Amino acid sequence: MISITKLNRIDFLVLIVIVIIGLIHLPFPFNGDQAFFRLGAFEIQQGKILYRDFWDVKQPGIFYFYFLAGTLFGFNEIGIHVFELIYMVFFSIILLLSLKSYFQHQIIASLVPLLTVGVYYIVSGSWHLTQVEALVGFPLFICLWLTYQSFKYEGKQRFFLLLLSGFVGGIVLIFKLIFLLILLSFWLTLLIYSVLIKRQKIEKALVEIGLSIFIGIIFPILYVVSYFAWFNSLSILYQTFFLYPPRIVANFQFDPRNFFSGIKWFLYGFYPLILAAIVGVDISLRKSKNILTLLLVIWCIVGLGVIFLQSGALWEYHYLLLFVPVGILATKGLDVIWQSSKKLTSPLTTILLVLLFFLPLPYTLVKKSVFLVNNNFALAEDTRLKYQTIFREKYPFFRSEADFISQPGSLPGEIYVAGDPSIYYFSNRTQATSLRGWALEYFLPEQWTKLLEQLDSSKPPYIFIDYVQQATIKENFPKMLEFIEQRYRILRQNNNGIWYVFL
Repeated sequence: MISITKLNRIDFLVLIVIVIIGLIHLPFPFNGDQAFFRLGAFEIQQGKILYRDFWDVKQPGIFYFYFLAGTLFGFNEIGIHVFELIYMVFFSIILLLSLKSYFQHQIIASLVPLLTVGVYYIVSGSWHLTQVEALVGFPLFICLWLTYQSFKYEGKQRFFLLLLSGFVGGIVLIFKLIFLLILLSFWLTLLIYSVLIKRQKIEKALVEIGLSIFIGIIFPILYVVSYFAWFNSLSILYQTFFLYPPRIVANFQFDPRNFFSGIKWFLYGFYPLILAAIVGVDISLRKSKNILTLLLVIWCIVGLGVIFLQSGALWEYHYLLLFVPVGILATKGLDVIWQSSKKLTSPLTTILLVLLFFLPLPYTLVKKSVFLVNNNFALAEDTRLKYQTIFREKYPFFRSEADFISQPGSLPGEIYVAGDPSIYYFSNRTQATSLRGWALEYFLPEQWTKLLEQLDSSKPPYIFIDYVQQATIKENFPKMLEFIEQRYRILRQNNNGIWYVFL
């Protein structure tokens, strides 16, 4: 069992540092993805049903997270990031409490939140914060830790641990179904261990392990299914989760530019941790054959496989799926280095060498801090926008476009934006159609036809089309542009895109 009383003074100091690092990121701007998640969550808060009234191909977990964050703290950058910080601080506490026995030196054990949650914040920009891959690290770790604990027990205790592991695994799947591959790798490791090491019969081990996990995992899944069944949305749920993704993936080929840019970002941000993690893995597996280390390595390997399976995207933030296991293993590497260096140098020399090794990370944090201080901590609206523009240059442009349709005398009602959803955020308007205007390149043929029908029936007073999406529409469904030109007139055209107003 774990207890809050196990935290020492260094642990609390580390948690304070995590809070400070997180506070620096509270005013960070939304990127397009975050603005879209916020829009979906806001529409749910307004009474719309996900997938039926607001559609996206992603599983509902990310929208529920933003819904909870927005309901508690506000549907804006500060509100969403405050909730994320609370979430990450709680995660940090769990890491401290659960991993004490994994490290030889308590001073090193106290650093594990810094090398996981702290590094996540430091390397992340506006595109990376509050993405699915970042948020899911918490429940994935809980699932791994419960599975690891079940190696030590038999009977009812193992059943209960695996029941909880399955339950948390179900929560992971609500965020993204493909993460099932990582969950299965944890549970298959336990099965192999039970059969090969403990010499259990494979049939008995399969039933004992599989039954408890299945009972646990089915509860969150059934809850979600029941919710959508209540609103007669099971058909669209099935299409969204199982029919659309393979077809969308089939339409996109491997993009080497995304692959290399993602790898470059990951290595540039995490290379000190990766090098330290290699040391930790080598010693931990070779000398002690530690099962927790093995599970963390499996997470890294299968996680990379999950990332590469999404070959149509391979975005930078996908690699955040690995920040938890890499950070823990890096802390293990420091533990090994600390033990070895005590025999060779003084503790002060060791600390200085470690700080020098990790120097790029605090340097990045200092730059963000200086920007924040120079903009008066982004407390006022104008200084906050200046601070946000540093991390997202186009932010003022989206705000100006939103201001354009928010002037006195502007037509009321929901709008449609074929482009960045940040315009919805700044204008405080919602989407006139259930089908999105973000990432239209992923649309299937029948969705284009349905989108045209929805625009025809909803008659949004304003439509905005940026030039990137205009090219996508022209290539995939030119009838939409013909429809808009017949029913709307150009209200304004600039470097950002074209505003249309209903005739």
